[in-house]
Amino acid sequence: MSGFFGMVRRDGKPIETRFLEKIAEQMSFRGPDGRSVWVCGNVGGCFTLMLTGPAKQAAEQPVSWGNRFWLWGDLRLDGRGELQEQLGGGPDAQNADLTSEELLLWAWAKWGAACLERVIGDFSFALWDGQEQTLWCARDFMGPRPFYYGQTSGLFCFSNTLNILRRMPELSRELDEIFLGDFLVEGWQFDPWRTVYRDIRRLPGGHVLKFSNDEVEVRRFRRLPIDEPLRLKRPEEYLDAYRSLLRDVVAERLPGKATSLYLSGGLDSTTVCAVASQIADVRAQKQQLKAFTVSCKPFFDDPEPELAQVAARHIGIEHELILPDAQLGLFQGAGTKGAAAPEPNDDAFFASEQRTYQTVAAHGNVVLSGDGGDQILTGQWWPYLKYLWSNREWRRIFREFGGYLWSQRRIPPPGGGFRTRFRALLNKEDPYEGFPEWLNENFEKRAALRQRWSNFRSRSGKPEHPVHPLAYESLHRPYWPTVLETEDTGWNRVRLESRAPLFDLRMLTFLLRLPPVPWCMHKYLCRQAMQGLLPREILTRPKTPLLMDPFGDRVANVEWIGGLAKRVPGEIEEFVNWKKWCETLYQSKGFLTFPSLRPASLFYWLKAVESD
Repeated sequence: MSGFFGMVRRDGKPIETRFLEKIAEQMSFRGPDGRSVWVCGNVGGCFTLMLTGPAKQAAEQPVSWGNRFWLWGDLRLDGRGELQEQLGGGPDAQNADLTSEELLLWAWAKWGAACLERVIGDFSFALWDGQEQTLWCARDFMGPRPFYYGQTSGLFCFSNTLNILRRMPELSRELDEIFLGDFLVEGWQFDPWRTVYRDIRRLPGGHVLKFSNDEVEVRRFRRLPIDEPLRLKRPEEYLDAYRSLLRDVVAERLPGKATSLYLSGGLDSTTVCAVASQIADVRAQKQQLKAFTVSCKPFFDDPEPELAQVAARHIGIEHELILPDAQLGLFQGAGTKGAAAPEPNDDAFFASEQRTYQTVAAHGNVVLSGDGGDQILTGQWWPYLKYLWSNREWRRIFREFGGYLWSQRRIPPPGGGFRTRFRALLNKEDPYEGFPEWLNENFEKRAALRQRWSNFRSRSGKPEHPVHPLAYESLHRPYWPTVLETEDTGWNRVRLESRAPLFDLRMLTFLLRLPPVPWCMHKYLCRQAMQGLLPREILTRPKTPLLMDPFGDRVANVEWIGGLAKRVPGEIEEFVNWKKWCETLYQSKGFLTFPSLRPASLFYWLKAVESD
């Protein structure tokens, strides 16, 4: 992913070109294909380019429009043809060679910030309006491309690389205790705008920021629509619509060069691989595809590699198994200079993850993933039944639910939360069960972590989506942007851009309109649509969780625990009662989980940051 940095000074100090050149050099790991620096008055920035395709990319930034707007960003727009039709006539109408940057500027010049409700794709950018002396910043809904910003008196700066802003002398490197508390307790942020640093903020997915007259205003510009369920006459029409949409969302993400594919033995990634193979075959580019599967064979009898190999042979694409080094230990390589991720995270196998990314990137700097298929296609029928009942659609209830029972010979999972509520009534569970007891007591109180834990779990309210309530809610939480952001080059320092076709807004909008019965029961839509394109072993395989923790034997290693316990904790004791945490490791008897290792993750992260 390309890198960008910019700043607006209102304190009268000059922006030095030499300083921006230094920043560009620090971002060179992002972009080997070009570099540019620009200063105009109190605004300046720099850019490093990574060419990915398939759409043409601007060789330098900022990209200007009408001598009024200047744009820095990392953009890949989808639905370009439809957007250009909406833009109408003009000298650039239907120009297929427009870069994504130029197309966005054209839309901004016509509609202003309202254009964000029309453009779709993966993007994070900053746009300077020279006439209004206003800076606009935006990040797309799913948020795979990060955006960070910091503000002090007279200065506003931004970048898609957190560690670049960390080096700004005006911004404090003081840690945000609430962020650290959420990480230790939950693993992701309840407040999506926080970063690990107090003075640096994250722009959440689907939000736009306006900076004018030293004031910052942030608001959400996009939510997924809530429409009536889709009513088509024949089952084949649903399948045709899904297949057509699949081809579009994959084709727009498929570069006309070497491309990597993540391939597991599951339905989602194999679907993306099969459609990519079809498209590449038509383009006479099938030999440029290569699928990768991470095998856990060194640790247990993992069925995924064999299933992935069966799928790759059926699809007809080159395939490589990535075997983790069984000798690579927990946190190996972490804690050393230059090894720190931008923020603490749950990755306990830093060296192994790096090897995987490097192997995949060696084939092509774009990889397609199957992320996103589970959100809606493993749906609930209980909310749908209530919806039909409230609308007195008795015939539809009989036809759809009766038809499903007759054809599938089973009752689908209702998804109404009955089991959870029944267990709660019987057991009267402790509201703080699962809350870590090894937190530093003073830190826990300062950050009000128990209260945050309780508030998050007791949130209630009327579901927004009448048919897909859980999926709709989960897609608007910060969880997925957090996960996708960790695949960014700024995190792993590997020139690899991950794209998830199943998270395309058009795909999500379509799936949210599907009647859950039968289409969202056990991924029925996908299984029917991919008949003939995927092998029987994949199409009939039930949704299967990982059989066991692939690294469980190393996590539970008493030697490793003893070695860690003897280390000097240092700053970590401000947040964790180290002795108490180590005692929980000894008492776990091998039943450790990655969440229980978060204190160690934070320990190594603090150590690496200190040495950087």
